[in-house]
Amino acid sequence: MRISTNMIFDAGRNAIQRQSSEMLHTQQQIATGRRILTPSDDPIAASRALEVTQSQRANEQFQTNIGYAKDALATLESDLGSIGDILTYIRTRAVEAGNPTYTSSEHQAIAADIEAQFGALLGIANGKDATGEYRFAGYRSTDAAFSGGAFDPAAGPAAVAYRGDAGARSIQVSASRTMPVGEPGSGVFIVVPNAATGEPESQVFGWISNFINDLRNPPAGGLSASVASAIGNMDTALDKVLTIRASVGSRMTELDALEELSAAHGEQYAQTLSRLQDVDYAEAISRLSKQQTILEAAQQSYVRVTGLSLFDYLR
Repeated sequence: MRISTNMIFDAGRNAIQRQSSEMLHTQQQIATGRRILTPSDDPIAASRALEVTQSQRANEQFQTNIGYAKDALATLESDLGSIGDILTYIRTRAVEAGNPTYTSSEHQAIAADIEAQFGALLGIANGKDATGEYRFAGYRSTDAAFSGGAFDPAAGPAAVAYRGDAGARSIQVSASRTMPVGEPGSGVFIVVPNAATGEPESQVFGWISNFINDLRNPPAGGLSASVASAIGNMDTALDKVLTIRASVGSRMTELDALEELSAAHGEQYAQTLSRLQDVDYAEAISRLSKQQTILEAAQQSYVRVTGLSLFDYLR
């Protein structure tokens, strides 16, 4: 085989270029802290790192969703607490109205007070969440959940009709859990079809309205039956609200557990990615030192070789 001067020069130059490329690669690993700079560095680890990264991003989204869910449920729980307070207050006033010594004017005062509570309750029922949607309207959240309730000076507030649906808005908080973060007003305010029209109406508002009307215009037999009915109705409404509130509290507790689990998963993903991708600095620095030594030796050898002629090789 003939050995030309160009072949000798090319071999030396190629060796230097190869050593320079390897040293540059090591320098980039040290600078970035990453062992895998391109998938070709370690195809199996690179593929696994991609899978873990996708899982990590999904987990981060779940963590964000958990935050949204906790905020929504906290607001819902607060509203349910306010509803319960109003119902309890109306029940207390109903008990007072049963006092046989109360006069008509005192009953009128209680009616006016309960009317104010009726308005406050309707305000909560038609309240909006942070996104501007009606909280108790179910999936029909762009329109007010309830209509009606206008006041008649003689009879009190009119019937309140439900305009939402039975949907409960949900948020996916884990790969296997989609959590309801809302409650439709049809459940909270006990909506049933009107016997005459079939229109969905709230029994809770109807009970309160009827009691106001009885206070203003007492039945022939007196208020005893109306008071007993109002107390019983408020107890029924309170039981419903407390049951829903307990469910909300259970969901909030579950979210706390899911949040802890998601955080643990996040740490595991980070550790796995570090193991797959991060460079071992001690090993990389040691390798870089060796590569520098080899490159310097190759450069010196190349200089000596290029100083010799072909005849020097053939002697």
